[in-house]
Amino acid sequence: MGNATCNVAQPSCEQSFSLRKRYRNVAISIAVFLALVSGLMYYGYSISVKIQKNQVQIDAAGTLSDTFYDILTATQELQISSLEQNVERKALAANPEQMQLVNSKYITQQIEKQKWLEERHKTAEDLIRILDKGGAYDIVEGVERIMPLEIKETRNSLDAVEAIWGEYRSLLSQVTAYPADSGGNADFAKEVSEFAAQNQEAIYDNIDEIIVRLNENIIEYATLQKNVQIAGIGLSVLYFLFFMGFFMRRLTKSDQEAAKVRRENLEILQAVNSGLFLLDKNLNIGSQYSQELEHLWGKRDFGGQNMLSVLSDMVSNPDDLEVAGSFIRQLYNPRTKEKLIGSLNPFIRSPMIVTNQKGVKETRYLDFKFNRVYHDNEIARVLVSVTDETDSVLLADKITKERKQNDLQMEMLSFILNADAKLLTDFIDTAKKRNNSINEVLKQPVKAQADFFEKLHVIFREVHGLKGDASSLNLHGFVTIAERLEENLKDLQGRKTLNGEDFLMLTVSLEELFNLTQTIEDLNNRINKATEGGRHSPLAARHIQNPEPMKGQLNKYVQELAERNGKKVDFSCEGMDNPRISMMVRSQFKELAVQLLRNAVVHGVEIPQVRKQKHKLESGHIRLALVETENTFRLDIQDDGTGIDTELIRTALVKQNMYSEEEAAKLDKQALIQKIFMPGFSTAINKNEDAGRGVGMDLVNDRIRKLKGKVSISTRVGAYTCITLSIPNKF
Repeated sequence: MGNATCNVAQPSCEQSFSLRKRYRNVAISIAVFLALVSGLMYYGYSISVKIQKNQVQIDAAGTLSDTFYDILTATQELQISSLEQNVERKALAANPEQMQLVNSKYITQQIEKQKWLEERHKTAEDLIRILDKGGAYDIVEGVERIMPLEIKETRNSLDAVEAIWGEYRSLLSQVTAYPADSGGNADFAKEVSEFAAQNQEAIYDNIDEIIVRLNENIIEYATLQKNVQIAGIGLSVLYFLFFMGFFMRRLTKSDQEAAKVRRENLEILQAVNSGLFLLDKNLNIGSQYSQELEHLWGKRDFGGQNMLSVLSDMVSNPDDLEVAGSFIRQLYNPRTKEKLIGSLNPFIRSPMIVTNQKGVKETRYLDFKFNRVYHDNEIARVLVSVTDETDSVLLADKITKERKQNDLQMEMLSFILNADAKLLTDFIDTAKKRNNSINEVLKQPVKAQADFFEKLHVIFREVHGLKGDASSLNLHGFVTIAERLEENLKDLQGRKTLNGEDFLMLTVSLEELFNLTQTIEDLNNRINKATEGGRHSPLAARHIQNPEPMKGQLNKYVQELAERNGKKVDFSCEGMDNPRISMMVRSQFKELAVQLLRNAVVHGVEIPQVRKQKHKLESGHIRLALVETENTFRLDIQDDGTGIDTELIRTALVKQNMYSEEEAAKLDKQALIQKIFMPGFSTAINKNEDAGRGVGMDLVNDRIRKLKGKVSISTRVGAYTCITLSIPNKF
C-alpha cells in the first residue's frame, strides 16, 4: 500500500492546472462580454426612462391644454348664462311665480358650473406646478411621479404660461367665489371670459411649443437608443467572431489535448493486465476502470455502483464485505496509517465465484490492493488494484500437495526399509481387504433407514481397525485419512435420516485409501524385487531382520500410545511371533490386540502422579499373551490400571442419550460391563487419535462374533482389568 497524487484515470496535476488556467481566461472573457452587454442594456434602459419621462410630460402638457380649454368654455358658459338670465328676468317681470322658478334653476346651474370651474382651476394649478417643480402624478396609469421640465425651450414656454396664469388665476378665483344667488352682478364672469378668450391662443401656442420640443427630444432619444442597440448587436457579433476565432481555437486545442489524455488513459486501461478503478468515500466505483476488471469480475457496466453490492454475489463469506467496507473507510481517515492497517485487508488472495466468458461459474483467487489518492494534501479517493492470483494459489496448492505426497512417499519408503517384510505384507493385504470391504458395503443397496445406519457401523469398524493397524506401524498418512473418514462417519451417525447422496463424501477418502495402499504396495514390490540372477536388490537387503516382528511392533505402539497420553508403561508380549501358530491367526489377533492395547493404555493405566497416590509403581504394566490350547486360540491382555468403573459407564450411557436415568439405574454390574461393546459408546471425555470414537470394543466384539469365539472380562476397580479373547482353533 502506498500514497498517490495522480493516477491513470485522471489527467496529470500539471494538465489539470493548465486546463483550469485556460478556462479561467474564457470565464474572464465571458464576464467582460456580459459587462459590456449589461452596460449597453443599462444605457438603453436609461434612455427608455428618459423617453418615458418626456412622454409623461407631454401627457401632462396635453392635459394642461385641455384643462385651459375647459376653463375657457366654463367661463363663457357662465357669462352667457348670466346674460340669458337677465333677458328672462325682464320678460317674466309680470309673473313672479314663474320668475322664481327660473331664478332657482339658474342659481343651481351656475353653482354647478362654478364648482366644475373650481376643479379645473385646481387641476391647471397642479399641472403647472408639477411641470415646473415635479411631483406626484396619477392621471396616467402606472405613473406615480412626473419629473420637472429641464429643457430650456420648454422652461421658457412654461414661464410664459405661468405669466399668463398669474393674472388668469386671480380672475378665476373671483368668479368661483362670487355668490351666484345674489343676483347683484349679471356680468361677474365677463372679465375672466374675455381674458380667457384673449389669452387662450397664447397659452395654446406655448403649451404646443412644450409638446413639440418634448417630442423632438423623444425622437433624439429614440434615435440614440436605436444606435445603441445597433452598436450592441454589432459588438456582440464582433465578440462572437472573436470568441469563436480565438478562444474556441484555444478551447478546441485544450479539448483535443484532453481527448488525447483520455484516449491514452483508455489505451492504458485497456492494455493493463490488472483491474484498476477508483473508490469514493461512499465506496462507489469510478466511471473509468480497466477493461481487465470486467474479465476478472465477470461483469460489465458497474461504473458508479457500490463495490460491496457488485461483489455481494461473488464472496462466499458476507463478513468479508463488512470488513472490507470498514477497512476502506479507515483509509479515508487521515489519522490512520496505511501500513498499520494493511494486514486488515480481507481481500488478499480471496476466493471469489466468477462467471467466465463461457457463462460457467468458477472460483478465482483475487488479490485487492488499496492506495490513497491525494488532492491538495487531502485524501480524495482510493485507487484499487485487482490481480488474479489463481494460478499462483493453485500452483502453491499443487506444490504443497506434491510436497505432502513426497513426504508421504518418504514416510512409506522409510517404513518399508525399516519394517519387517512379513508385517508389511500382512498390513498391505489387510488394508486391501478393508478397502474392498468398505467399497462393497458402499455398493450394497438399501431398503430402509436402518440399512443406512448399519452401513455406517460396518464401515466405521473397518476404518477404525485400519487406523489402529496404521497407528501401530506409525503410518501417519493412513491415520490421517482414517481420522477424516471417522469424522465424516460420526457426523452421519448424528443425523436423523440418511440417503445415498450422504455417502458420496466417503468415496473421496476411500479413493485416497486405495491410492495410498497401492503406493505402499508398489514401493514394497520395487524394493523387494529380485534381480535376474536371483539375488535381492541392495534396498531389499537393508530390511531389518527381526526375529519377533509383531512383538516389536506392538511394543513400539504401546510406548508411543503411552507417550501421547502422558503415561509410563512396561509391556510384555508372548506368543504373537510363535511360528507354531499360523500367520493368519496371529494377524487376526494382532488387529484385536491393537484395539485392546489402546484401551488398556488410554482407559486403564493411570498417569504416574495418580499411580503414586494409589501406592503403585509409576509405570503401569500391560501383559499380552497368545496361547494355543487343545481346542482354541486364546489372547489375554491384562493391565494393572484403574479397572472398569461401572458407575462411570452408567453415567456415560445417560449422558450420551443411550439410556434414561431410570433404565440405566436398573442395569447390574455385568450388564454395564457389556455396554462397552455398544457401537458408538465411549467413556472418554475428549476425542483424539487414540480414544473417543466408540468403535474399538465394538470392532473386537464384531470380529470375535464372526470367528464364533467369545470375550471374557475380569476386572476390579482400582486394581486390574483382564480381557480374554478365544476362538476355535478350527475356525
